[in-house]
Amino acid sequence: MGVQGIEYGRGHERLEELLRSIDRPGNYCVGGREFLPVPRVVVKGVGELSFPVPPVQIEALADAAERAPYGKGTRTLVDPSVRDCWQIDARNVNLSGRAWPGSLAKIMELVAEGLGLPAERLGAELYKLLVYRRGGFFAEHRDTEKVPGMVATLSLSLPAAGAGGEIVVRHGDDETTYDMAANEPSELAFAAFYADCPHEVLPVTEGHRVSLVFNLFLDSAGRGPGAPDYSDLLAPVAECLAEWRAESVERDSEETGDKVADKIVWLLEHEYSEDGLSFATLKNTDAAVAGVFREAAERAGCEFLAAVLRIHEYGTPDLHVDYWDNVQEDDSTMVDVHDRWEALDSWAATDGSRPNLGEIPLNEGELLPEGALDDAEPDDRRLEGSTGNEGPTLEHVYRRAALVVWPREKTVDVLARDGIDGAVAWAASRIVGRAGADGGLEVEDIERLIELWPLGERDYRQQDRAAMLRLLASAGAAEQTVDFLHRAVKTKHDGSENEALAAVMPLIGAEEAGEFLLALAEEQLSRRPSSVVELLVLAEEVGDAAEDGAERAMWREALRQVVSFVLTGLRAAFEREAGVRADREASRLERIAMGFVRERKAPEWIDHEAVRDVFLLARPLGLADEAMAAAGAIGDHPRIVTRGRMLPAALEGMHEDEELARSPAYALLWRQAADFLLERSSDVPAEPTDWAMPAEVRCDCEDCVALLAFCRDPDKRVGRFSVRKDRRKHIHRTIDGYRLDLDHETERKGSPYTLVCTKTRNGHRRRLREYAEDIEWMDSLHDGAPRVSGDAVSAETVDRLARAVETGTAAG
Repeated sequence: MGVQGIEYGRGHERLEELLRSIDRPGNYCVGGREFLPVPRVVVKGVGELSFPVPPVQIEALADAAERAPYGKGTRTLVDPSVRDCWQIDARNVNLSGRAWPGSLAKIMELVAEGLGLPAERLGAELYKLLVYRRGGFFAEHRDTEKVPGMVATLSLSLPAAGAGGEIVVRHGDDETTYDMAANEPSELAFAAFYADCPHEVLPVTEGHRVSLVFNLFLDSAGRGPGAPDYSDLLAPVAECLAEWRAESVERDSEETGDKVADKIVWLLEHEYSEDGLSFATLKNTDAAVAGVFREAAERAGCEFLAAVLRIHEYGTPDLHVDYWDNVQEDDSTMVDVHDRWEALDSWAATDGSRPNLGEIPLNEGELLPEGALDDAEPDDRRLEGSTGNEGPTLEHVYRRAALVVWPREKTVDVLARDGIDGAVAWAASRIVGRAGADGGLEVEDIERLIELWPLGERDYRQQDRAAMLRLLASAGAAEQTVDFLHRAVKTKHDGSENEALAAVMPLIGAEEAGEFLLALAEEQLSRRPSSVVELLVLAEEVGDAAEDGAERAMWREALRQVVSFVLTGLRAAFEREAGVRADREASRLERIAMGFVRERKAPEWIDHEAVRDVFLLARPLGLADEAMAAAGAIGDHPRIVTRGRMLPAALEGMHEDEELARSPAYALLWRQAADFLLERSSDVPAEPTDWAMPAEVRCDCEDCVALLAFCRDPDKRVGRFSVRKDRRKHIHRTIDGYRLDLDHETERKGSPYTLVCTKTRNGHRRRLREYAEDIEWMDSLHDGAPRVSGDAVSAETVDRLARAVETGTAAG
């Protein structure tokens, strides 16, 4: 089948020739038979096996076993037409005997040598005991990685009379068949093969076959499988990479438009899962190629990692239909490719780490070796049926492990190609102690990160500014930090980076921090006042933590300028937000008129903590006049800082500061909240005496006029509107959009149907809940009265609050 239209790399013929010449000792499979002491095998529910296993025990094993399933994609299926055998789990099988460890060690030694794996790191874990009766088989399949570090599977036939049941192992164009019959009492037939190799079990033609299946894994400690001495290849491979690197960097600097590929992506021969890919578990030739490539890349000044290449192809399927006209998805082939998406992810570093570099696109001319995907079979197929005027679409998904190389000086550009966060993660992993340290992060890399940082209006995807700030703090890059703050953070600030911003402030000092905070407040106060105030609180903590008195004074002065701006700028910010909310409400009413009533929850613009904190910041900085100006602005916009909830909650926190509680600003805010709550809830809400209900409907159509008249009618509880469907729907939307206290349902009798509307007491019940909450807040305001002696107005208000709370408490 193969991947269609892939653009392979050009100009790497010499490199391909050198890497293809690497031929590691060992093969994709190994097998044979040995005459050794067999294990003592005890199976739960069966007992100890005799050898050769007699038919009566074969039947007992089958009775104790379950049908062996097989995997298909993410599903586990049982189908004797695909796999006809029986299995017993390892936890029900006990292997023992004094001579057995030595027998197993001998077989493992042969396996390690045959597969080219380090014997000292190769381990075996019993997985299943399998029983094949006559005719039993297993169609071609691949084994999944069942334990960490799994690289291969070992099948060991126990002595049992029978014939057939050969294991056929394939890899690329190669195929090997192993006779697994073991008829003698001390005969053990074995076959081991890499887990990604397709293999099948041919039908048992006579008797039975009893097998122990082991998962083979490499100890994670240490490096990957050792390779022969390929030192003679290092110099020429490094030379090829150095020439390519020089040409790539030179072409980029000339900006001729004729660019050299950013990366070299070398596909590995074996398959590896995303979790199983590591340099420690590379197999056969893959391990040897990686060993040469790694050292050559280091000599040539290139980065070197492993990754999983994912290719998604979308195209037109050549559908196969069975006798009953059912589409056979598994048999569909792709006739034409309409689109393709290619990217590298699931990164693995040579030190065993898993850097979070994200997805990096595969560009044209980067893939090697030539023709590596010409015969590739897709790992997944997905068939989407016809929709509308669109015909069916077939998706092929390929996953192949690869070695990835690029010039070290182009790392930031390469990683930032599809998102800046991967480049930041790489840079963070390079820090050794300070920027520019040997083996660490270069200052040029940091500057390039800042230069490439996305700044467009819609560039909010994949830009973790907090991670970049932590990187700058770790690198100690003060100058670059200031640049990044003004270039990227000031215009994109949303509060998520506040903790990281506080962490870099000591690095840049009070003066630079003050300039940035002022610029940020000018940019963001009208958009995100809560985030701005939160950052100022953190900045205050930074200043207070300064050890030197003169330094603390500098932080205080810098903060004073910013807080002063915020306090005096709140009025303009409130006016802008009031306009935004008016436009939002007009848009909502317009959507109601158009028939769209779904509510859109507006983001929180300011909260009570920000209101509290801005006054707590102002008090020690001596900004009493500015605080009064802010309090006045708050009083003029009661729909933004609500006097019934947000303002009392803010005052509760402000009252704890005794000096602030004696300030004119606090007294003004307290009176605003107290007067509002007293006006609304001095008395218990009276029970409704009729069915008239408040309603606001701006639509003046015939139906809405009738609906509004019904709402205001004190005698009518039920209204009936016999109108056609579109008009009933309009009334329905009006009720929901204007939040009228009406239940409504359609009476499906007559023509047209009737929309029956029934008034509820929900509004009164909401008012009672609101009153109960008002009482609680008035109690809080009573306890938090301004600490100003001789204020007759405040004293009178305190008394009124006490009486209202007493009334509410008595009413329950």
